Amino acid sequence: MKPEIEKPAKFPFIVPEFVLNSELPKLNLWQITVKAIAKSHWWYLCLIIVGSLSSIIYPHVPLVGLAAVAGNTLTRNKALISTMSIWFANQLYGFTIRQYPRTLESLIWGLVMGLGILLVTWLITLPTKFSRHSFQGYLLWLAISVIGGYAMYQGSIVLINQLMGGHGFSSTILWQIFLKDVAWAVVLSAIHSSFVWLVIQTIPTYSHPSFPPTYYSGYHPPGCGRKG
Repeated sequence: MKPEIEKPAKFPFIVPEFVLNSELPKLNLWQITVKAIAKSHWWYLCLIIVGSLSSIIYPHVPLVGLAAVAGNTLTRNKALISTMSIWFANQLYGFTIRQYPRTLESLIWGLVMGLGILLVTWLITLPTKFSRHSFQGYLLWLAISVIGGYAMYQGSIVLINQLMGGHGFSSTILWQIFLKDVAWAVVLSAIHSSFVWLVIQTIPTYSHPSFPPTYYSGYHPPGCGRKG
């Protein structure tokens, strides 16, 4: 009787062949796995759903924190679509459930927020040499994204507010908004990093990394209860 040969893991979202052929020798496992997750629909949809549901908790969702995570963990197109989807869900919820005043001023505010976060997300997705090369580079660019994105986004809102003669923002309010963006960025990034770690741990070295990982029947990753 022939011994049963274990079959390698099968992943539903495979890294493109040109990446495997041309870049695989140059990349570390972190880079490859991050790219695979960035191209998958699971993390992309997760961010849209979680970000949209945050409108139930906050009148103004932590767009900068969400944009920082999306820009660092998704492809540019997916990051832009996810951020704008969250912005649109927030506006829709505000004008329907929260009964925002349907005035020209409210419309202008909504457009300013949308254009501002669109620009921030686009800038975050600009390619850098270190952002996805390692976990340390990822954390560094994430911190830069949150701080710089907040300064740009909130600064534009304060400027428009002054031009329109609206009420001012106290330092306490601005600090609370910043902490909220930081908290969301930290939590979502921790979840994303956990996914990356999970994929790295569950794929054998001869398989193409992807997210989420699935297996052929009978295959078990190393260290999962098998002896010897």
